[in-house]
Amino acid sequence: MLKDNKILKYIDDVQEVLEKNQYRVQRYRNNLEWFKNRKKQINNSIIRVAIMGITSSGKSTLVNAILGEQILPVAIKPSSSIIITCSKANDRQATIFFEDGTCNILKGKDLNEKNIGKYADESNNPNNKFKVVQIDITTPAFLLGDNIHIIDSPGLDACNLDMHERLTIEVLLPTIDICIFLTTVKANSDAVNVEKIKIVNSKEKQIILVQNMIDSIEAKIGKNGVVVEDKREILKKHKKRAENLLKSGTGTNNNFEVIQLSALNALNGIMRNDKALYNESNLDKFNKAIKSCIVKIAPKLEQQRIESISDKIHEIINQEEKIIGKNQAGNISNIIAVSDDEFREFVIEFEDSKENIKLKIDEIDKITRDTITKISESNSTEIDGYESIIEEINKKNRQIENSIIDIVKGREANKQELYRKLNLDMRQDYSLPSMESKNLEVKHKYETKTIYHEKSGLLNWIKRKAASPFDADWGYDVEYKDVKVIDKDSTIKMVENICNQNKAKYLSVLEQWRTNYYRAINLFKEELNKQKQEYEEKLKKKVETDEIQDVIKNLKNLLKSLKVKNNNDVEESIAVTISEDNNACVKENKVIISRAQYDMYILSNQIIEKNYLKIGEYIKENGNEILKVKSNQVFWTWDLEPCIEFISRVCGISFTEEDLTNIRKKGVLLKESIFIVYELCENKEHLYIELSNIKNQIFNMYILFNGIQIGNTEKQIINNNILQEFSHNNTIVVNMVIDSYKEFINADNISELLLEVEVLKNKFLKKMYKVKEGYILINSKNPMYNIALIECQEQKKLILSSYRTLKLKLFKSSLLRGKNDQAVVEKILKHYADKK
Repeated sequence: MLKDNKILKYIDDVQEVLEKNQYRVQRYRNNLEWFKNRKKQINNSIIRVAIMGITSSGKSTLVNAILGEQILPVAIKPSSSIIITCSKANDRQATIFFEDGTCNILKGKDLNEKNIGKYADESNNPNNKFKVVQIDITTPAFLLGDNIHIIDSPGLDACNLDMHERLTIEVLLPTIDICIFLTTVKANSDAVNVEKIKIVNSKEKQIILVQNMIDSIEAKIGKNGVVVEDKREILKKHKKRAENLLKSGTGTNNNFEVIQLSALNALNGIMRNDKALYNESNLDKFNKAIKSCIVKIAPKLEQQRIESISDKIHEIINQEEKIIGKNQAGNISNIIAVSDDEFREFVIEFEDSKENIKLKIDEIDKITRDTITKISESNSTEIDGYESIIEEINKKNRQIENSIIDIVKGREANKQELYRKLNLDMRQDYSLPSMESKNLEVKHKYETKTIYHEKSGLLNWIKRKAASPFDADWGYDVEYKDVKVIDKDSTIKMVENICNQNKAKYLSVLEQWRTNYYRAINLFKEELNKQKQEYEEKLKKKVETDEIQDVIKNLKNLLKSLKVKNNNDVEESIAVTISEDNNACVKENKVIISRAQYDMYILSNQIIEKNYLKIGEYIKENGNEILKVKSNQVFWTWDLEPCIEFISRVCGISFTEEDLTNIRKKGVLLKESIFIVYELCENKEHLYIELSNIKNQIFNMYILFNGIQIGNTEKQIINNNILQEFSHNNTIVVNMVIDSYKEFINADNISELLLEVEVLKNKFLKKMYKVKEGYILINSKNPMYNIALIECQEQKKLILSSYRTLKLKLFKSSLLRGKNDQAVVEKILKHYADKK
């Protein structure tokens, strides 16, 4: 696809000059070998396409669709340091490469998602205990061209992987040709995505933005089942949002387009041989977009090839002119691209950097000792008294991480420069060190305290004056209360454990990076030795001046025909590309139904509405019972439209366009006794002021979050200062509401989703220790999912008999007639039965 016949012809011309006779063949043997290898590279023309994006955006499903079958496991936690490459080949196999240089090849029935998951899933391979470096998968069913390699990098936005994310950018991105930035149509992390796109764009990489999971979009239904907004209109709005996102991220005013697809429909369409389903997926548009991108980057890659060949020809000419000139015994450094001194300095700088990183890591020991001393010497028993101590150690750990990243960044830039000078293909060099640090938190325990309240009245006043103040029978009411206090021993132990874990992790990263860097150093050393040997061999050979001068003359003539642009002249071809047929038109599909069918449709929607309103009322009453008082309701979200849908379902409240405009601008709206908090509003300062003024109130809270972006969600919720302050200032019972959950249902992993959310909920309750526990819910159109969830969470122990009774009761509902819905409900029940 990128085979440049002009450059290949040019290499042929160079080879013809160098092998004109036997003398030249012998003299230029190494040079001819170089041009032969370069022709082989051009003929192969490997294009590396990295798929990057938010965790659980459907990367594995998309790669499986490109592979033509389900080989990669979906809905997993990717192992942060393992790169997976996929390409086309005659053999269907996977090669697992290990750090010790060995490999394991999976073929036939052994090549399946379970066996790949053994190595690629963090759950099965925690902290990469199997020491896997890379997994290469090939199959003849690969949908893209022979010369395209898909590189599946670990999720760039998993919680607590900021360090790894930045290492990915510095180490992996320079080796990539095209970046597929994968998100979902419902993604609510636009600000985060813009920053990622800015960074990728700064590395001068071609970008294609893909919005996945269009199959999860449903028409917006209003009162009595009236369609307020159809699926096509909703997708158009999401597409517009993504276009604005790209414009912000790339800083260009070009009219960008966006690929919207369903990787799931594409995969199912291929596996079921369902052409209609496959066509609905839009995967062909994605494939065309990659081809379009390749065409766009072709001039840049061509220029790089021209510069590389030109540099090699100049190297030959310089060597020969030196040899036949007056100073043939001169310094070899004048001819070799990198002098011994420069290479020696490169190695010394790396060794110094390695030591500096080691010193930074050693600082953790001192931080640990200082923190333990502060905790030990503090007399406070209150939690708040230790928050600043713990926050300080977390801050210092982050500073250490930033210092390590800066050091790595500098050395990687130097390494890339040596690749260029030595005329080597840097794209072959990709390996990711993994780093995942852990934050500290204050450990607590409960102690029972006796609280004395003075009784009113003159007699009780006299009793208190006449008797011991600790005699409860004399003028006092006694209250026994469990109070949360600092657990010093547990906190100190936790500080020691986590700091030791972080130190060990950083040392592991240092070792991985060191190994990768030494590989590059050895490669450079080998190339330098080859160049020196080549020059020394020419010095030893018989010098036939006429032959050499003829070679120099012909090579110089060839150089004139090889146009080489200066770096400043290279045209920028960085853009966001989408391949769509400009002449294509969309015809609106209309389905004519009878009045009776329409009435039945309206009736079924009314039944759903009534059931949801009952659920909403039940949750509200449950919150009031937990809080022992009537409460208001607050809905906290980062994605406004799904939140509005959920409020409509559980509260029956409709919103005007003016309401929505106000929420988007100010972030807070009070309507019919419910609050809506939208954190991604335009005027965040107004939002923070409004929320800080809400104090000493009682709320039944719903936090709506994206289920398929659980890593990003954890950051939004757990590390959210404004949410923490709001929770501290008010009395709250919290319900966790999962939106965008279909990927897990489609992947048959609803149990894994619920486990992840339970962990998230427990972390939240631990951090916001005053908050009471409510329900885990799903923002689903079918209320039966939530009825099942509520029933299960209220069961103290879902034993087999209870499980059967509950299943029979739920399956009798007219709202649970479809097999798919029944299967989901049964998986919810099974999750809680297995868990108990």
